[in-house]
Amino acid sequence: MLLLISNAYNIYWLGRYLTRINFLCQYLPLQDDEHAKQLIGALYLPAYDAASLTELLLDPEQVYSFSQQFNVAYDNVQALRGVLSRQSYAELNAMFKYAKDNAGSICQTISDIEAVLESESQNIFLYFSLGKYIEKLDQELRMQQESRDTMEKLDILANALSEFDWHEYVHAWHDFKLQPDLGTYHALNTRLQEMFGVVT
Repeated sequence: MLLLISNAYNIYWLGRYLTRINFLCQYLPLQDDEHAKQLIGALYLPAYDAASLTELLLDPEQVYSFSQQFNVAYDNVQALRGVLSRQSYAELNAMFKYAKDNAGSICQTISDIEAVLESESQNIFLYFSLGKYIEKLDQELRMQQESRDTMEKLDILANALSEFDWHEYVHAWHDFKLQPDLGTYHALNTRLQEMFGVVT
């Protein structure tokens, strides 16, 4: 299936938002203030300890909360109604609706949503995976974690994208690998936005 670049962009950001939510879900319940401060500093979140970070993540009025991030991911699904298979779209709608009505289940629902998206066409899987692993790379760099596995996945995706004439992104990816840090990551991310036709 050939995808419009706008659809590819929605799929990419769906992967990023779901991965972002899942990353923070791993740390709940937050009890250690020092660990919470590491997350706050790395992700530039407006909190100061474990209790305030937990409150921020669970408050649906906060832009950084699980609920708000989940709503943006849901908007991406709605934008893909004509791209996803009828069955997948119906399943995703049901999952999102259940989680929105039961906010405490958002973290448990993420893996089920990912499984549906990963069963879609190869191109949908490609851009979803790109969003997922670009977000994981961002998290690992910010948290100063090992990123070898993520970079191996992104290497495979870069090879696949080269078949879609994404040569400028592939060059930026190879430049990043020579010096993998947050500075070169931002350059890579800028190039990605340009490939999607987004002016930064």
